[in-house]
Amino acid sequence: MNKENLLRKKINKSDSVIGTWSSLSSPNVISVLGATDLDFVVIDMEHGSMSFETVENMVRAAEAADIAPIIRVSDNDQQIILRALETGSRSIMVPHIENVKDASSVVESCYYFPDGRRGLSPYTRIHNFTHDELSDSLQYENQETFIGILVEGKVGLSNLEDIIKVKGIDLIYLGLFDICQSVGLPGRLDHPKVIYEIERCCDLIQSSGIIAGCMTTKIENIIMIENIGYKFIAYLNDSASIKFHFDSVIKSLINHKK
Repeated sequence: MNKENLLRKKINKSDSVIGTWSSLSSPNVISVLGATDLDFVVIDMEHGSMSFETVENMVRAAEAADIAPIIRVSDNDQQIILRALETGSRSIMVPHIENVKDASSVVESCYYFPDGRRGLSPYTRIHNFTHDELSDSLQYENQETFIGILVEGKVGLSNLEDIIKVKGIDLIYLGLFDICQSVGLPGRLDHPKVIYEIERCCDLIQSSGIIAGCMTTKIENIIMIENIGYKFIAYLNDSASIKFHFDSVIKSLINHKK
C-alpha cells in the first residue's frame, strides 16, 4: 500500500484529535462519519459484530473518506492482531492491558522482524498482494504502524508507571470511569480527587513521549480533558449517537404537542 499512517499525520498536525467509535457493522456508517470533520474512527471488534471481511471494507471506506481508521481488537491475541493489521489499517488498539508483560506482547505482535514477531504473508492488502520489494515494505510497515493500548481497571492503572516504559507504544487510552473507580468515586468525574488522578495519569503518560487518550460522553468533558492535555479524544460511538439524536427529536415533538 505504501501510504503514510493517516492517524499519525493528523496527530502530528494538531494539538488534539477527536473521533468516535463504530460498533455498527457497516462501511456505509464509516462513510457517513467520514463526511464530518471527525479525525478518526475506532472500529470496535470487541463489542461490534463485524467480521474481518467487513472490517477490511470499513477500512477502505475510511481511507476513501479521509478519516483515520483504528481497529480495536477483542483481546491481546497475536493471530487476531495480525489479521486486523492485514486489513490495511496501520493503527490498532488492544484492550485489557494490565501489566508490562501484556504491553510488551502487543508490541511484539505488531512489528515485523527484527523489531517483533508479527507473522508474514506478502500476499495481503498491506503489502500490495506481492512479494516484490518485500524488504522495503516490511521496513515501511514497522515505521508506519501505530500501536495503542487500553489500560483498564485498578490493576492496569496501578501498573501505569511501569507500562509507560515499554518501547514501541504510541498511545495509552484510559477509561475515565476506570479512573473514577480506581479512587473509589464511581461516576464522579467532577470530583477534585478524580480530576487530580486524570491529570496525574495524563502527565505520567506524556512524560514518556506517549500520547494520552480517553473517551467521554459529554461535550463539556471533551473541553476539560483537552485542556488537561489528552491528545486523543473519543466521543460516544455511532449507535449511541443515532439513538440519542432520535430520542431527543421524539421527546421534543412530544413536549411540543402537550
